[in-house]
Amino acid sequence: MIFMEELTDTTNNRKKIIIGLAIAFLLISSGPRLDSDLGEEWIVGDERPLIIAHRGGSDLFPENTMVAFEGAAKLGVDVIEMDFQLTSDNQLVTMHDDTVDRTTNGSGLVREMNLEQIQNLDASANFENKNGENPWNGTHLPPLTIQQVLDHFLYSPHRLSFEIKNEGDDGETAAELMYDAIAIREMGNRIEIGSFHIESLHAFRAISQGEIATSGAESEIQKCIIFPMIQLDRWWLDPGPASVLQIPVERGGFNLATKGIIERAHQHGQAVQYWTINEREMMDHLIEIGADGIMTDDPILLREAIQDAGFELPHSWEFGES
Repeated sequence: MIFMEELTDTTNNRKKIIIGLAIAFLLISSGPRLDSDLGEEWIVGDERPLIIAHRGGSDLFPENTMVAFEGAAKLGVDVIEMDFQLTSDNQLVTMHDDTVDRTTNGSGLVREMNLEQIQNLDASANFENKNGENPWNGTHLPPLTIQQVLDHFLYSPHRLSFEIKNEGDDGETAAELMYDAIAIREMGNRIEIGSFHIESLHAFRAISQGEIATSGAESEIQKCIIFPMIQLDRWWLDPGPASVLQIPVERGGFNLATKGIIERAHQHGQAVQYWTINEREMMDHLIEIGADGIMTDDPILLREAIQDAGFELPHSWEFGES
Protein backbone atom coordinates (compact mmCIF):
# COMPACT_ATOMS: atom_id res chain seq x y z
CA MET A 1 0.00 0.00 0.00
CA ILE A 2 2.83 2.35 0.87
CA PHE A 3 4.50 1.45 -2.43
CA MET A 4 1.34 2.37 -4.37
CA GLU A 5 1.08 5.75 -2.61
CA GLU A 6 4.73 6.50 -3.42
CA LEU A 7 4.14 5.51 -7.04
CA THR A 8 1.11 7.82 -7.23
CA ASP A 9 3.09 10.71 -5.73
CA THR A 10 5.91 10.13 -8.23
CA THR A 11 3.44 10.09 -11.10
CA ASN A 12 1.81 13.31 -9.90
CA ASN A 13 5.21 15.01 -9.54
CA ARG A 14 6.13 14.01 -13.07
CA LYS A 15 2.86 15.44 -14.35
CA LYS A 16 3.54 18.71 -12.55
CA ILE A 17 7.02 18.87 -14.03
CA ILE A 18 5.69 18.16 -17.53
CA ILE A 19 2.96 20.77 -17.14
CA GLY A 20 5.49 23.28 -15.82
CA LEU A 21 7.84 22.64 -18.72
CA ALA A 22 4.96 22.97 -21.18
CA ILE A 23 3.96 26.32 -19.66
CA ALA A 24 7.56 27.51 -19.71
CA PHE A 25 7.90 26.48 -23.35
CA LEU A 26 4.74 28.36 -24.28
CA LEU A 27 5.96 31.46 -22.50
CA ILE A 28 9.32 31.26 -24.24
CA SER A 29 8.07 30.43 -27.73
CA SER A 30 5.02 32.69 -27.87
CA GLY A 31 4.36 36.34 -27.32
CA PRO A 32 5.56 39.43 -29.15
CA ARG A 33 8.91 40.05 -30.76
CA LEU A 34 10.19 43.49 -29.85
CA ASP A 35 11.45 45.84 -32.55
CA SER A 36 14.62 47.86 -32.69
CA ASP A 37 14.28 51.62 -32.55
CA LEU A 38 15.22 52.70 -36.09
CA GLY A 39 16.20 49.60 -38.03
CA GLU A 40 13.19 49.65 -40.34
CA GLU A 41 14.66 52.73 -42.01
CA TRP A 42 17.68 50.66 -43.11
CA ILE A 43 15.87 47.44 -44.16
CA VAL A 44 15.61 47.25 -47.94
CA GLY A 45 12.78 44.72 -48.20
CA ASP A 46 12.59 43.14 -51.65
CA GLU A 47 15.00 45.68 -53.11
CA ARG A 48 18.72 45.24 -53.66
CA PRO A 49 21.28 45.66 -50.89
CA LEU A 50 22.63 49.13 -50.25
CA ILE A 51 26.05 49.65 -51.83
CA ILE A 52 28.28 50.88 -49.00
CA ALA A 53 31.67 52.28 -50.02
CA HIS A 54 34.05 51.25 -47.22
CA ARG A 55 36.24 54.26 -46.34
CA GLY A 56 35.03 55.65 -49.67
CA GLY A 57 36.26 52.60 -51.60
CA SER A 58 39.82 52.03 -50.44
CA ASP A 59 40.77 49.67 -53.28
CA LEU A 60 40.12 52.51 -55.71
CA PHE A 61 40.88 55.74 -53.84
CA PRO A 62 43.00 56.97 -50.91
CA GLU A 63 40.82 56.04 -47.96
CA ASN A 64 38.89 58.55 -45.87
CA THR A 65 39.67 61.47 -48.21
CA MET A 66 37.42 63.74 -50.23
CA VAL A 67 38.78 62.14 -53.40
CA ALA A 68 37.44 58.80 -52.14
CA PHE A 69 34.07 60.18 -51.07
CA GLU A 70 33.53 62.10 -54.30
CA GLY A 71 34.87 59.21 -56.36
CA ALA A 72 32.44 56.75 -54.78
CA ALA A 73 29.56 59.17 -55.31
CA LYS A 74 30.49 59.57 -58.98
CA LEU A 75 30.60 55.79 -59.44
CA GLY A 76 27.13 55.48 -57.92
CA VAL A 77 26.75 54.18 -54.37
CA ASP A 78 24.08 54.46 -51.67
CA VAL A 79 26.15 54.86 -48.53
CA ILE A 80 29.65 56.16 -47.86
CA GLU A 81 31.36 54.74 -44.79
CA MET A 82 34.14 56.54 -42.93
CA ASP A 83 36.07 56.52 -39.65
CA PHE A 84 36.69 59.32 -37.18
CA GLN A 85 39.48 59.92 -34.65
CA LEU A 86 39.96 62.74 -32.16
CA THR A 87 42.82 65.21 -32.48
CA SER A 88 44.61 66.77 -29.51
CA ASP A 89 42.37 69.86 -29.79
CA ASN A 90 39.21 67.72 -29.87
CA GLN A 91 38.42 67.82 -33.55
CA LEU A 92 37.00 64.77 -35.30
CA VAL A 93 38.97 63.88 -38.43
CA THR A 94 38.64 61.11 -41.00
CA MET A 95 41.24 58.56 -39.98
CA HIS A 96 40.95 54.83 -39.36
CA ASP A 97 44.12 54.08 -37.41
CA ASP A 98 45.26 55.46 -34.07
CA THR A 99 48.36 56.72 -35.87
CA VAL A 100 48.82 58.58 -39.15
CA ASP A 101 51.73 56.37 -40.24
CA ARG A 102 50.00 53.90 -42.56
CA THR A 103 48.02 56.30 -44.73
CA THR A 104 49.92 59.59 -44.66
CA ASN A 105 53.40 61.06 -45.06
CA GLY A 106 53.52 61.75 -41.32
CA SER A 107 54.12 59.82 -38.13
CA GLY A 108 52.53 59.83 -34.70
CA LEU A 109 49.31 59.37 -32.79
CA VAL A 110 46.27 61.23 -34.08
CA ARG A 111 45.27 62.07 -30.50
CA GLU A 112 48.62 63.82 -29.95
CA MET A 113 48.40 66.01 -33.07
CA ASN A 114 46.28 69.14 -33.46
CA LEU A 115 44.01 69.86 -36.40
CA GLU A 116 46.52 72.06 -38.20
CA GLN A 117 49.16 69.35 -38.01
CA ILE A 118 46.70 66.73 -39.26
CA GLN A 119 45.53 68.80 -42.20
CA ASN A 120 49.11 69.47 -43.26
CA LEU A 121 49.45 65.74 -43.93
CA ASP A 122 48.97 64.05 -47.29
CA ALA A 123 46.56 61.15 -46.87
CA SER A 124 47.33 59.86 -50.37
CA ALA A 125 51.07 59.45 -49.83
CA ASN A 126 51.10 55.69 -49.27
CA PHE A 127 48.18 54.74 -51.50
CA GLU A 128 48.25 52.07 -54.20
CA ASN A 129 45.16 50.94 -56.09
CA LYS A 130 44.51 47.36 -57.22
CA ASN A 131 46.91 47.88 -60.11
CA GLY A 132 49.69 49.13 -57.87
CA GLU A 133 49.24 52.73 -59.06
CA ASN A 134 48.79 56.04 -57.25
CA PRO A 135 47.18 58.59 -59.57
CA TRP A 136 47.30 61.14 -56.73
CA ASN A 137 51.03 60.91 -56.16
CA GLY A 138 52.41 64.35 -55.48
CA THR A 139 49.06 65.90 -54.60
CA HIS A 140 47.95 67.00 -51.15
CA LEU A 141 44.88 65.19 -49.82
CA PRO A 142 44.42 65.99 -46.14
CA PRO A 143 42.17 64.18 -43.68
CA LEU A 144 38.83 65.94 -43.27
CA THR A 145 36.91 67.28 -40.31
CA ILE A 146 33.44 65.95 -39.66
CA GLN A 147 32.10 69.43 -40.40
CA GLN A 148 33.71 69.39 -43.85
CA VAL A 149 32.21 65.99 -44.60
CA LEU A 150 28.70 66.89 -43.49
CA ASP A 151 28.70 70.23 -45.27
CA HIS A 152 29.86 68.54 -48.48
CA PHE A 153 27.10 65.92 -48.33
CA LEU A 154 24.38 68.24 -47.07
CA TYR A 155 22.42 68.23 -50.33
CA SER A 156 23.55 64.93 -51.83
CA PRO A 157 21.25 61.86 -51.96
CA HIS A 158 23.67 59.70 -50.01
CA ARG A 159 23.45 58.08 -46.64
CA LEU A 160 26.53 58.09 -44.42
CA SER A 161 27.95 55.49 -42.08
CA PHE A 162 30.20 56.88 -39.34
CA GLU A 163 32.44 54.84 -37.06
CA ILE A 164 33.69 56.21 -33.74
CA LYS A 165 37.21 54.84 -33.33
CA ASN A 166 37.97 56.29 -29.90
CA GLU A 167 37.11 54.48 -26.68
CA GLY A 168 36.72 55.30 -22.99
CA ASP A 169 36.51 58.99 -22.10
CA ASP A 170 37.75 59.90 -25.56
CA GLY A 171 34.94 57.85 -27.07
CA GLU A 172 32.40 59.79 -25.04
CA THR A 173 33.92 63.08 -26.20
CA ALA A 174 33.89 61.89 -29.81
CA ALA A 175 30.25 60.80 -29.50
CA GLU A 176 29.19 64.21 -28.21
CA LEU A 177 31.07 66.10 -30.92
CA MET A 178 29.71 63.80 -33.62
CA TYR A 179 26.12 64.23 -32.48
CA ASP A 180 26.41 68.01 -32.26
CA ALA A 181 27.81 68.24 -35.81
CA ILE A 182 25.01 66.05 -37.18
CA ALA A 183 22.17 67.65 -35.22
CA ILE A 184 22.98 71.24 -36.15
CA ARG A 185 22.68 70.25 -39.83
CA GLU A 186 19.56 68.11 -39.24
CA MET A 187 21.09 65.15 -41.08
CA GLY A 188 20.34 62.42 -38.53
CA ASN A 189 17.86 60.53 -40.71
CA ARG A 190 20.61 59.81 -43.26
CA ILE A 191 23.28 58.57 -40.89
CA GLU A 192 24.08 55.39 -38.97
CA ILE A 193 26.67 55.30 -36.20
CA GLY A 194 28.89 52.36 -35.37
CA SER A 195 31.74 51.55 -33.02
CA PHE A 196 33.55 48.50 -31.68
CA HIS A 197 33.50 50.21 -28.27
CA ILE A 198 30.20 49.81 -26.44
CA GLU A 199 30.82 52.77 -24.14
CA SER A 200 31.17 55.03 -27.18
CA LEU A 201 27.85 53.77 -28.53
CA HIS A 202 26.20 54.20 -25.12
CA ALA A 203 27.44 57.79 -24.99
CA PHE A 204 26.15 58.56 -28.48
CA ARG A 205 22.76 56.99 -27.79
CA ALA A 206 22.41 58.90 -24.55
CA ILE A 207 23.07 62.30 -26.07
CA SER A 208 21.09 61.64 -29.26
CA GLN A 209 18.11 60.23 -27.30
CA GLY A 210 17.54 57.57 -29.93
CA GLU A 211 17.12 60.00 -32.81
CA ILE A 212 19.89 58.47 -34.97
CA ALA A 213 20.32 54.81 -35.90
CA THR A 214 23.22 52.92 -34.35
CA SER A 215 24.72 49.54 -35.00
CA GLY A 216 25.35 47.11 -32.19
CA ALA A 217 28.60 46.52 -30.36
CA GLU A 218 29.86 42.93 -30.51
CA SER A 219 28.19 41.83 -27.28
CA GLU A 220 24.86 43.27 -28.44
CA ILE A 221 25.15 41.64 -31.86
CA GLN A 222 25.93 38.25 -30.32
CA LYS A 223 22.77 38.44 -28.23
CA CYS A 224 20.70 39.55 -31.23
CA ILE A 225 21.93 36.59 -33.29
CA ILE A 226 22.02 33.81 -30.68
CA PHE A 227 18.72 34.45 -28.87
CA PRO A 228 16.56 34.15 -32.01
CA MET A 229 18.45 31.02 -33.09
CA ILE A 230 17.50 29.21 -29.86
CA GLN A 231 13.96 30.61 -29.86
CA LEU A 232 14.55 32.91 -26.89
CA ASP A 233 13.70 36.11 -28.70
CA ARG A 234 10.08 36.52 -27.60
CA TRP A 235 9.79 38.70 -24.50
CA TRP A 236 13.46 38.17 -23.72
CA LEU A 237 15.16 40.10 -26.52
CA ASP A 238 14.72 43.84 -26.79
CA PRO A 239 17.20 45.03 -29.45
CA GLY A 240 16.41 48.65 -28.67
CA PRO A 241 19.00 50.98 -30.21
CA ALA A 242 20.92 48.15 -31.93
CA SER A 243 19.03 48.94 -35.12
CA VAL A 244 21.64 47.81 -37.63
CA LEU A 245 23.68 44.62 -37.36
CA GLN A 246 26.98 45.32 -39.10
CA ILE A 247 28.63 41.90 -39.19
CA PRO A 248 31.29 39.86 -41.00
CA VAL A 249 30.25 36.81 -43.00
CA GLU A 250 31.97 34.53 -40.49
CA ARG A 251 33.02 34.75 -36.88
CA GLY A 252 34.74 32.05 -34.83
CA GLY A 253 34.08 29.44 -37.49
CA PHE A 254 30.36 30.21 -37.48
CA ASN A 255 28.70 31.18 -40.77
CA LEU A 256 26.79 34.45 -40.42
CA ALA A 257 25.97 34.86 -44.11
CA THR A 258 22.66 33.02 -44.04
CA LYS A 259 19.11 33.85 -44.99
CA GLY A 260 17.96 32.68 -41.56
CA ILE A 261 20.05 35.25 -39.71
CA ILE A 262 18.73 38.03 -41.93
CA GLU A 263 15.11 36.93 -41.59
CA ARG A 264 15.33 36.63 -37.80
CA ALA A 265 16.89 40.09 -37.58
CA HIS A 266 14.06 41.47 -39.73
CA GLN A 267 11.55 39.97 -37.29
CA HIS A 268 12.99 42.42 -34.77
CA GLY A 269 13.12 45.35 -37.18
CA GLN A 270 16.89 45.15 -37.53
CA ALA A 271 18.80 45.69 -40.77
CA VAL A 272 21.78 43.44 -41.59
CA GLN A 273 24.87 44.84 -43.32
CA TYR A 274 27.95 42.75 -44.08
CA TRP A 275 31.60 43.87 -44.06
CA THR A 276 34.05 44.02 -45.78
CA ILE A 277 33.19 42.12 -48.97
CA ASN A 278 35.63 42.27 -51.87
CA GLU A 279 35.03 38.88 -53.56
CA ARG A 280 32.44 38.55 -56.32
CA GLU A 281 31.23 35.11 -55.21
CA MET A 282 30.35 36.36 -51.71
CA MET A 283 28.71 39.48 -53.13
CA ASP A 284 26.47 37.25 -55.27
CA HIS A 285 25.61 35.12 -52.24
CA LEU A 286 24.71 38.09 -50.03
CA ILE A 287 22.53 39.58 -52.77
CA GLU A 288 20.73 36.25 -53.10
CA ILE A 289 19.99 35.84 -49.38
CA GLY A 290 18.63 39.38 -49.05
CA ALA A 291 21.30 41.37 -47.20
CA ASP A 292 20.28 44.95 -46.47
CA GLY A 293 23.73 46.33 -47.18
CA ILE A 294 27.12 45.21 -48.46
CA MET A 295 30.21 47.15 -47.44
CA THR A 296 33.10 46.94 -49.89
CA ASP A 297 36.45 48.44 -50.79
CA ASP A 298 35.55 47.89 -54.46
CA PRO A 299 32.19 49.48 -55.29
CA ILE A 300 32.79 48.91 -59.02
CA LEU A 301 32.76 45.14 -58.50
CA LEU A 302 29.69 45.31 -56.26
CA ARG A 303 27.84 47.42 -58.82
CA GLU A 304 28.56 44.74 -61.42
CA ALA A 305 27.25 42.01 -59.12
CA ILE A 306 24.05 43.91 -58.37
CA GLN A 307 23.45 44.74 -62.01
CA ASP A 308 24.01 41.11 -63.03
CA ALA A 309 21.41 40.11 -60.40
CA GLY A 310 18.86 42.22 -62.30
CA PHE A 311 18.61 45.25 -60.05
CA GLU A 312 18.80 48.90 -60.97
CA LEU A 313 21.90 50.71 -59.81
CA PRO A 314 22.17 53.98 -57.89
CA HIS A 315 22.84 56.95 -60.13
CA SER A 316 26.19 58.63 -60.46
CA TRP A 317 26.41 61.86 -58.52
CA GLU A 318 28.84 64.73 -59.04
CA PHE A 319 29.05 67.43 -56.43
CA GLY A 320 27.71 70.71 -57.65
CA GLU A 321 24.54 68.99 -58.89
CA SER A 322 21.20 69.90 -57.37
